[in-house]
Amino acid sequence: MNHLVQFGHAQKPFDQLNSIELADVNSRLHKKIRERAWAAGSPVYYGENGYLIAEYAGGKKMILEEINGQLLETREYHA
Repeated sequence: MNHLVQFGHAQKPFDQLNSIELADVNSRLHKKIRERAWAAGSPVYYGENGYLIAEYAGGKKMILEEINGQLLETREYHA
């Protein structure tokens, strides 16, 4: 398979990628983001099903909610 993004450089412009190529780039970028965040001891934050989620390296996912102006982990997310 031809890798489109290597060492941070694309082999062709993103607007010229087909859906399969875009899915491959997206998958590899998500993996790299997770690896870097977890290596630094940080969770990965993202939105899913209307919730803000903090995902930790061990697989634990927590829902974040705003309480008194602060984002706090309120409960575990199972989906």
